[in-house]
Amino acid sequence: MNIVAFNSSPRDNKTSKTELILQKFLEGARHAGAATETLYLRKYHIKQCLGCFGCWLGNQGQCVQDDDMTGELLGRFLEADLVVLATPLYHFNMNARMKSFIERTLPMLNPIFMDRGNHTIHPFRVDKVPRIAALSVCAFPELHNFQALSLNLRMIFGNNLVAELYRHSSEFLTVPPLQFQAGLVLLAAVQAGTEMVRQGKVSLETMEALTQDLAPRETLIQMANRYWQGEMARQEGPAPPEQDEDSVDKWV
Repeated sequence: MNIVAFNSSPRDNKTSKTELILQKFLEGARHAGAATETLYLRKYHIKQCLGCFGCWLGNQGQCVQDDDMTGELLGRFLEADLVVLATPLYHFNMNARMKSFIERTLPMLNPIFMDRGNHTIHPFRVDKVPRIAALSVCAFPELHNFQALSLNLRMIFGNNLVAELYRHSSEFLTVPPLQFQAGLVLLAAVQAGTEMVRQGKVSLETMEALTQDLAPRETLIQMANRYWQGEMARQEGPAPPEQDEDSVDKWV
């Protein structure tokens, strides 16, 4: 199996929690025999869709714009057996870079409407369409924050969307006092990659392990607020008083 991951996080790979979960997933996929590659969208020039429908008409199947999406990325997308779309959650949805990337996959669709039982779609014009696994993280301590993203992706990719891997409270994954729980989450991400290759889906048990709470919701909220209050105080000056050993700003 050939897996190509597209990571739209703007962060460097040492601080990106999208990257942290993604690479654990790909590690598990490699254990199961898959070949994996990660493409970082921040390194590519991707223009916004013009809405001109040139890819549907005179320039059939190819965007009229000359950039990295036309020159490389769409081809890499279509060549994969499984595509992993990895994005941080921004304002409860995919970030702008991932949105631009997905919009520019329009050339693979046919302009003619097709009726799928009260759901109108554009069928694919290409012979081979990869399966899609979505992966996203957010700092909020609740899983329901991914609802809009999930709906969006299911409407775009339909049955080709075969896995959705969402990790809440992701900024706490590197906090030292929570490393036991975080370790269980990362092991579940590895297992998810292995199952995706061997079974074509991620088991409910693995999903529950991947989305387990790192700590009570109230504790995470308090930790996050202490951190941001400390950061805001530092911006305003003078330096804030020393905080105790359990302060989150000494952990992250």
